[in-house]
Amino acid sequence: MPEADPVIGHWFYNRFLQILRPLRIEVERVSILANGEPSLLEDLVARHGWSRDKKGWAHVFSHPDVAGLIMPTLERLRTFDLVLGFEMPPNLIRALHANGQRLVDISVDPIRFCEDLFLRMRSNDPLLQARLAEQSAPSAQIAAGAAELKARMQPLPAQPEAIVFAGQVPDDSSLIAGSRIQSAAPFADRLNEIAAGRHILLKPHPYAPGNPDLAMLHRALPISRFTRDNIYALMAAPWLGAIVTLSSSVATEAAYFDKPAIRLIKPDVEFVEPDVIGPFQRIDGRAASAPFWGDLLDQAVQMPSRVSPLPPLRHLFGANWGLPRPMTAIAPLPLSRGETTTNIQPYCVFGWSGTEPDGVWSDGALAVLQLPACIDGLASTLVLTLNAFAPDAAHRQELTISSPSVGFIEKIILATAEIRELRIPLPPAPVGSMLEISIGMDTAISPKELGIGPDERRLGIKLRRMAIA
Repeated sequence: MPEADPVIGHWFYNRFLQILRPLRIEVERVSILANGEPSLLEDLVARHGWSRDKKGWAHVFSHPDVAGLIMPTLERLRTFDLVLGFEMPPNLIRALHANGQRLVDISVDPIRFCEDLFLRMRSNDPLLQARLAEQSAPSAQIAAGAAELKARMQPLPAQPEAIVFAGQVPDDSSLIAGSRIQSAAPFADRLNEIAAGRHILLKPHPYAPGNPDLAMLHRALPISRFTRDNIYALMAAPWLGAIVTLSSSVATEAAYFDKPAIRLIKPDVEFVEPDVIGPFQRIDGRAASAPFWGDLLDQAVQMPSRVSPLPPLRHLFGANWGLPRPMTAIAPLPLSRGETTTNIQPYCVFGWSGTEPDGVWSDGALAVLQLPACIDGLASTLVLTLNAFAPDAAHRQELTISSPSVGFIEKIILATAEIRELRIPLPPAPVGSMLEISIGMDTAISPKELGIGPDERRLGIKLRRMAIA
């Protein structure tokens, strides 16, 4: 069981130790980590002159020229009858296969909206691959899960036709294509072509609400706006015309919501040569049980008299993979003229940190506010009470405040941490419509970078209050 991540590796080993013990199968964990450091990989990088950064990681991950060079690093794997891996890199699969090693590659399946998650599994052993195919969850089961979800979902309000771009977690292995980590910004023109005049909604990943990749895409597409709506509610909306993503799992899910999906890249992990390993098979929660593995490996199962129920796959790695409730986001309430609020978080759609007692810090080079039009529908002024992260005279914040829908842009320099007010004119807008205010902060910087604390957030401003005048 080779691994390079201590958290996932620990979970993976302990889970399969419990599963395979009743089969009287010995399980051993093999890691490229030594005292938490990838020393074996670093030695390999140094020996072959590969770069010691993300670019080098992507090269080792999947470039075909590397496959024959990595097996000596994992020589111990050749002594095992079967190698189980979680999200195995393509080159590890190629190297093991070239050495005649049986393997099963396991990962979380793209379908996330059913009662529980699925795992997806594939093998380079024809017999194991055939048995996995026999256990694969039928498409009708997935379609039923989508129908059940749509039936209990609160529909989104009607709006002009749009497409949605689904963001992802930065530096994820699914972003490696052509042995390079891909980003969204180079696809801005392509996204514009796909939109064909329709609105472009940018949906951040829930675990990456301030992804700088989406910030760059937003800047390249002034007509785009962020959305906080649930991705499944978006896919169920009749006015949504298409799902676009680099390689997000929602592209797989979209078919069950009758939406066309466009993947802009082909991840290397999905396209290992078919003569090396079989296609992924979708397996339900039984994949985490001893009987399933007993059938797969043709081993008799010695089960205890009292068997504990299987924990849901939604609890993998201690994360909450569950669907959020309610199934649509609660839109922030419009502010009345003269009203001030310190409850800012509902209006913070991108690039903001968590709420603190005295406000919300921006985190990154772009922070976006989204607020309903003034409750009387007339022209108004948005008043932001804030202060800059300016710890000394050498560090000031240069803000670019803009709103394409409002036709407003202003550049402001904040040289001190003094609390001040910024006033942004808002035009008349129909009640219920949304206004988006972008605050660009290329000078945002983290306290850790400055050596004044452990905080790694790239701070620009702390927003304390909002008011409509």
